[in-house]
Amino acid sequence: NMSDYQDVNSNEDSRIDEAKKFLNLCNDVDSNNRAEALDDVRFCAGDQWPVDVQNSRVLESRPCLTINKVDAYVRQICNQIRQQRPRIKVQGMNNEADARLAEILAGVCRHIEYQSSADVAYDTAVEYAVKMGWGYFRVTTDYISDDSFEQEIYIRPIDNPFTVYFDPNSQLPDGSDAERCLITTVVSKKQFRAMYPGKDDGQGFTSRGTGDSDAEWVTKEDVRIAEYFYTVRTPVKLVLLSDGTTVYEDELPSDEVLADAGIEIVERRDSYKKQIKWCKLTAMQILEEGDWAGKYIPIIPVYGQTAVIDSKHKKFGLVRMAKDPQRMYNYWTTALTESVALAPKAKWLLAEGQDEGHENEWAMANIKALPVLRYKQTDTEGRPAPPPTRLQPEPPPAGIVTATQGMSNDLMTVVGIYDPSQLPQGNISGKALAGQQQQVDMANFHYYDNLTRSIKQTGRIILDLIPHVYDSERALRIIGDDEKGEIITINQRTQDEEGVEKILNDVTVGQYAPCIVTGK
Repeated sequence: NMSDYQDVNSNEDSRIDEAKKFLNLCNDVDSNNRAEALDDVRFCAGDQWPVDVQNSRVLESRPCLTINKVDAYVRQICNQIRQQRPRIKVQGMNNEADARLAEILAGVCRHIEYQSSADVAYDTAVEYAVKMGWGYFRVTTDYISDDSFEQEIYIRPIDNPFTVYFDPNSQLPDGSDAERCLITTVVSKKQFRAMYPGKDDGQGFTSRGTGDSDAEWVTKEDVRIAEYFYTVRTPVKLVLLSDGTTVYEDELPSDEVLADAGIEIVERRDSYKKQIKWCKLTAMQILEEGDWAGKYIPIIPVYGQTAVIDSKHKKFGLVRMAKDPQRMYNYWTTALTESVALAPKAKWLLAEGQDEGHENEWAMANIKALPVLRYKQTDTEGRPAPPPTRLQPEPPPAGIVTATQGMSNDLMTVVGIYDPSQLPQGNISGKALAGQQQQVDMANFHYYDNLTRSIKQTGRIILDLIPHVYDSERALRIIGDDEKGEIITINQRTQDEEGVEKILNDVTVGQYAPCIVTGK
């Protein structure tokens, strides 16, 4: 039917247009953040001299030294977090949730983290948060193997946060209120044809934002695709029954069934059904689409520092405020090096004729370490002359040395991490030393705390997905608090002594909430 084909085609076009508009909206809202963040990443990687200054110095054959202290400070914060990553625990929320099942679900969460190498996802996201202000990781589902119908939940890293376009209306620090999100990925056309046989690989998803540009190695043999998550809300009536349960009106049993059960309708109110949908698409067509099993967008942000300025959300990390003192430190270090390198070498002062017969020795005196230097005690007129003396050059200007030390101190003050030699010295107690270290750690604790919020949201997403993904009877490995594995059977159907069927370790019922355990 041609009309049906046109409806499907127009619906497909509208979602592609919607995805493009959403990407452009995100890029417009975050254009300043993205541009500054891209510069932060480059700066942390060592690209620290302004281009015009560097070009002029290169033309004059002058050095541009980079003593990259910022990267060391970033590594110090990230490595502290690696030593004590937050961990997910599970608590029951109602009568159907018991302590043993909460332990099992916590073990499932640890199993998911272990098999996903979730530490890579967490570390990648928090490293970008420290460098530029935000990073991302994601929760996804996939089949256990190519020959299995059973699925598992996985936590995956997002290597380039600029490929993620997150809902600009999201306000919460864990991103749990996001309604839409788009991620772009570059794959080879060979891989594309294997994944989507019969689909056109001629034109990839062309819309892009700052930082999400093609690399030099991306050739005509690659295609760019986008994955788009969006929320659909359907208005519906919510019904409260006399037995205390709630049900949507379109799922309500017939009046006869309710009457037979002795249940009456107590109250109605306007509500809605929330459904997360997703699709993979190019600029021309939708490749895949479906409903996401959970109620949250499975992309989790990790933020660094945020501030609302003129109603705009400014996001930044450690590097942003450290740029000026780092640049000044590079400048004064370069100036000091130039001063020493260009200073004349120590010269010899001797009377005319004192080097007669030993001219070569004195010509090489500043180049070679000669064991002896011989001279005549008289000048050309035959008059007695004093021994040759060494003329010392001027030392580097004291102002440059002082400025270099001052910039180093300013840099430590800005990042909140001090050299141990800057802390109070002498015979101090271990408690006082621990207090000093804690004070240093507190200056950047918000990065660690923001990661705990994001991992807690990861726990919510996993607990929301478990009833949908692990909904059949199956053997599953769980990992306990002691890091030891245990094989259990979930959703196990059995009978009690009276022959009544029951389900053991039923992970599809009950409500659970994640909590976070921190520390080493």
